Amino acid sequence: MALDELKENEDVVTVNDIDLVIAESVLPYTRGNVIDYQDAANGRGFTINATASGC
Repeated sequence: MALDELKENEDVVTVNDIDLVIAESVLPYTRGNVIDYQDAANGRGFTINATASGC
């Protein structure tokens, strides 16, 4: 999977060898948050677990 060209206000952050495209205006609010993939009986997908210093 390849990324399209970044928009002017986007940045790439690499976490555990995974590239994440994040808008620069949102980046300060994501520090310390944890992205997790869950596969449960009620569904599956990504969740973002915010910390006190995050969102």
